[in-house]
Amino acid sequence: MPKRFLLVDADPVGQVALQHVATSLGGEGAVAASAEAARTMLRAEPFDLCIVDMNLPEGGAQVLETAQACQPWMSVVAMAGQGRVAEVVTAFRLGASEFLPRPFHHDLAVGIVRRVLLDRANDTMDEHTSGACLLGEHPAMRVVLERIGQAADSGASVLVRGDEGTGKEVIARLIHACGARRAGPFVTLRPEAREQVVAEPESESAEFADNPSRLVSNALAALGGMLFIDDIAGLSRDNQIGFLRLIKEWGGLPSDRNLRIVAATTQDMEQAGRAGQFLEELYYRLNVIPMEIPPLRERPEDIPILADHFRRAANARRSRNVPTFSPEVLVKLGACSWPGNVRQLGSTVERLVAAVKDREVAIADLPASLRTDVSDLSPSLVDLPPNGVDLRLLLAQLEDRLIEQALQRTGGNKNRAAELLGMNRTTLVEKLRRRTVA
Repeated sequence: MPKRFLLVDADPVGQVALQHVATSLGGEGAVAASAEAARTMLRAEPFDLCIVDMNLPEGGAQVLETAQACQPWMSVVAMAGQGRVAEVVTAFRLGASEFLPRPFHHDLAVGIVRRVLLDRANDTMDEHTSGACLLGEHPAMRVVLERIGQAADSGASVLVRGDEGTGKEVIARLIHACGARRAGPFVTLRPEAREQVVAEPESESAEFADNPSRLVSNALAALGGMLFIDDIAGLSRDNQIGFLRLIKEWGGLPSDRNLRIVAATTQDMEQAGRAGQFLEELYYRLNVIPMEIPPLRERPEDIPILADHFRRAANARRSRNVPTFSPEVLVKLGACSWPGNVRQLGSTVERLVAAVKDREVAIADLPASLRTDVSDLSPSLVDLPPNGVDLRLLLAQLEDRLIEQALQRTGGNKNRAAELLGMNRTTLVEKLRRRTVA
């Protein structure tokens, strides 16, 4: 049975564009030209997904709230009609799963809707970081939102640094959505190739037409829009050289057809440049507008806000009624360093809601890594021996032992082992790789 989409837009041209998106995904689109019509349709029949313009005359927020109350729960993609950062943040606070700029590029819209449908089908949140990474009242996050607005108004390259799970790609897409190029393509290149989103090139360059480089093909596809490079440090030396040449040679193209770049990294790229691991000239060309996303451990006061957001979203998705987390549970959540950041917190809350159904979450329901306290450990482990200790060696040995035990207990399942250890899966995989090399 084809997917059914509710397309809420007062503009006839926009309605046609959304219908093309639905058709491209093999779905059927029902159009509502007003908030009231959309709410009536939501109450009367089931839909798999709703796309709503947040700037409807009667208010797109009302449509989003009605969709959140539907049973079964429905994913909502909010269209940011005026390209304002605050508009998108408000949509996420109301429960939107994704956002779409207006006007939008067809391939970008198809990719976003496909990802939302896939996340819903897989019942997963941890494949990518959600827009919840934008939520919070910490001053550092307010600075990030201000910098997004500044970057969107500029055509300059942006380098976003942040730990895993802080939402670097969300930031890049928001810069694109709020800028003058939002009707152009948004193309993602992942040097480590977990996945690849490639739009068809709108034009060809004679110089690069026969070049098989994935970097060049992605850059061609992004002309007139934005190229997002996830983990720029993962580029090989040859690709760094080739990319630098490409930036220089395409820099003279007209502003509406040249290459806008947002690159992301978890590393200190300035240090990598000094160490000879990354071309310094390429770093300086990418770092025109630097942005730093604070890790969750540096803004613990935002954890209750995020946890409650994820709780309400999980309740809606799973038709549950888990009440607000108790102060004791919030203290435990706030005490965690969250190496996987917003992504890990969201996944943890999702699993808690799934496990407890409609009762209150208790301390005993938390993952073992969140319940463990130093006082729970053996005195012989935490007491300093009379002759002292090589702390670095002891901690390394303890880490190796606990990793081995976690893998044995989970039958080698790295996802579950990482949960037991309170770390992100990618962190565990990297530690295992280093042990093998050593």
